[in-house]
Amino acid sequence: MPTMVDQKRSALASALLALIALSGPSLSEEQPRTAVEADRPSDFQPTTPADDRPALPLLTPSEPTPPGTDLQGLEPKPAAPAETAPASTPAVTPHPAPRRLGPRSEDKRLSQGLSWDYCGPKPGTTEMTPTAPFGADAQPPTDITADRVSYDQDADLISLLGDVEILQEGRRFESDRSSYRRSNGDIKASGNIYLELPGIRLVGDAASYNLETQKGSITKPGYRMSGNANLRGEAEQAWMLSEQQSRYRDIIYTTCPPGNTDWSIAARELELDQASGIGIARHARIRFADVPLLYTPYLRFPIDGRRRSGMLIPTFGSSEETGTDISLPYYWNIAPNMDATIIPRYMSTRGLMLGGQFRHLSSFQHLEIDGEILPHDQKAENEGVRGAYRIKQGGWLGSRWSSSVDYAAVSDDQYLQDFGNRLDVTSVRNLSQRADVRYRGDGWGLIGRLQQFQTVDASIPPEDRPYGQLPHIEFNVDPKTWNKLAELDFDAQYDYFDHNNAVHGSRVVALPSLRAPLRRSFGYLIPRARLYYTGYDLTGQEEGAPDQLSHLIPSVDVDGKLIFEREVNWLGTHALQTLEPRLYYVLTPYVDQADNPLFDTTALDFSFSSLFRPNRFTGYDRIGDENRLTLGLTSRTIANRSGDQLLRTSIGQVYYFAQPRVQLDGNTDSTESDISSSVAGELSARLHSDWTATASLQWNPNETEQPWEKQVLQLRYAPDANHLINLAYRYNLGNQESEEYEDTDLSFKLPLGSNVKLVGRWLYSMLNDETVEAFAGIEVGRCCWRLRLLGQQIKRSATDPASTSIMLQLELAGLGSFGNQIDKLLERGIYGYQPD
Repeated sequence: MPTMVDQKRSALASALLALIALSGPSLSEEQPRTAVEADRPSDFQPTTPADDRPALPLLTPSEPTPPGTDLQGLEPKPAAPAETAPASTPAVTPHPAPRRLGPRSEDKRLSQGLSWDYCGPKPGTTEMTPTAPFGADAQPPTDITADRVSYDQDADLISLLGDVEILQEGRRFESDRSSYRRSNGDIKASGNIYLELPGIRLVGDAASYNLETQKGSITKPGYRMSGNANLRGEAEQAWMLSEQQSRYRDIIYTTCPPGNTDWSIAARELELDQASGIGIARHARIRFADVPLLYTPYLRFPIDGRRRSGMLIPTFGSSEETGTDISLPYYWNIAPNMDATIIPRYMSTRGLMLGGQFRHLSSFQHLEIDGEILPHDQKAENEGVRGAYRIKQGGWLGSRWSSSVDYAAVSDDQYLQDFGNRLDVTSVRNLSQRADVRYRGDGWGLIGRLQQFQTVDASIPPEDRPYGQLPHIEFNVDPKTWNKLAELDFDAQYDYFDHNNAVHGSRVVALPSLRAPLRRSFGYLIPRARLYYTGYDLTGQEEGAPDQLSHLIPSVDVDGKLIFEREVNWLGTHALQTLEPRLYYVLTPYVDQADNPLFDTTALDFSFSSLFRPNRFTGYDRIGDENRLTLGLTSRTIANRSGDQLLRTSIGQVYYFAQPRVQLDGNTDSTESDISSSVAGELSARLHSDWTATASLQWNPNETEQPWEKQVLQLRYAPDANHLINLAYRYNLGNQESEEYEDTDLSFKLPLGSNVKLVGRWLYSMLNDETVEAFAGIEVGRCCWRLRLLGQQIKRSATDPASTSIMLQLELAGLGSFGNQIDKLLERGIYGYQPD
């Protein structure tokens, strides 16, 4: 069962991003994938961009419960005579909060014995674990030590002087002088105050605290939270309302480690509630690099990773299709297992669109519904109401039944072109609409499927659009072993292929097979026999062609491999080298299938792995006649100590004893007269501990003008997470002009010092002599913040001129990410890139 990404957002994120957008250069929307990548199939995503939308938090599979109330102003009720906090903040202009953290927050006692492995909330943490106060019948003992001790029996008051230390299970209190009232647990202290509680430490000048209620106050405190969140700061006054709640006056708060205060929140008042995971600041100022970025009279923000309702980070963009484009998403935490995101989207040239997402997670299914609607398109008034939606579901009932749904639709063919903002969305030609039901029996399985497509590319003729499968039923039996010698396998399918403008009808497929594998440590020999049965009942056949067809086609193949080994020295490493010759022979007689329609059949892409396939076509509308032998050779070099593969090379070629006659177009005259195929080769090598190389080649010895049909050469340098260089050359001759390309690709991530990194990519088309995509930028940051600045040039299509953009992203640990989602672009564009 898939999980959903956990990420928090706050009102601060919205305000800060708005400030950046107004004060800085215009930020472009997220760019599409390159033209080369556009040819790859991609699922439709509703046009609210998935990469631009903040990742939503994790849902908990449980029964729905009412959402918790928001944290209100906390009313401190410390035990007398502890000082109490004011009930509310006076409605007057606050005096200036301190600008920078002072020495109190750097007190060594706050961090002694504690690590700072992360900044802000601990990765993967969804809530704080509260520590309940001691009950009256479970009060632990209290140990008190000091240089001088006096006791007032009448007042039951202990006075302590010099190196005072009071210990109680999991709690420590230190001071120069202190008094302790035994009757109610009240402590008053002054001088070098140090208070340690589960999850928080404080130092200060004077303090009052109650050991029984865990309430008190500290004057001029410095504090440090640890455990599920690393953060620190100092204040003029602090009140401990409970072990999970505290309030501060004139405070500075940061998630940066000691010795580093690159960003901070300075506030007149701050309330932290670890139980609810919420912080509330009043009259707050956000500072970054000692530069004020934002003032707000009220700020509510998360201090852990729990889901909560609130505004998400808005997105800003501009394009010729939509004009100024602004989205203001709101996240609604309905229940622990249910949430929704409501996304108003304003486009200056088209109008106001309303989008949304609903998610539900239960013990038997997960459900996600995305949709958007534009009631009136100002730029295309004749289109009427426009919109799109997608439904994704996965369910299970017991251990045998399961279901899945993936259904996408748009209102018109131009919808994705008008509202999509990535090439992988705008280049989609067919939207899948599929629903599956599966049953898993004891040694067998059954699949029922309904699938059709909405074609959104008007240039595709109606007769060439994909078939619907209404229904597809598939039955398969797990391989059965007989007497440890033979294995019997059986698969069967029934499909009704639906189409309004082409031949349509039903097809039955049955595929029994029998093999007798002989496996040894030095290799294997696997002979196999199979029988293809296909039967058709068709409507709309051409005149003279039969409506009912059936074929029974036998096929045999033999697959054999030997493995030879020897010890070698590979660049100073003791290793094992193998030599693995492989023979594969397949024999399938010719059967005329020219009258068969092409429901789901295409030619296999030629590669090293395809040399060992029994049929050169996908699907079952064409069963290729075969009388061929494949010769393959693979060699591996494997390190003895680690087991890592240091080198792998493979080469193979097919030899034809008879020319194939079955063709996709029904023509039985083979267009090829060569007795052998192209040579396919692969190579993967670890040249050094930091360098790896891969290659994939296809060479046709029967051609003299252009013998090289495919070439992919890649070199990668990756000694650690901060150093990364990728070099690649890709060439494909293709079977037609639209499939031909020749590109070079360079991408990198390199450090300049400890806190600065350079990132970039240059994808260049040698065939068209132009840059397809190029970007370069800089990453600056530490544990608690990261700033990315990136410039990009990209071609959206072969005919349009390249567009340029400048993007900015600021991440503050514990608050969120503001600006363009540059980290997503870098993950897509730089192979192996991972955000710090």
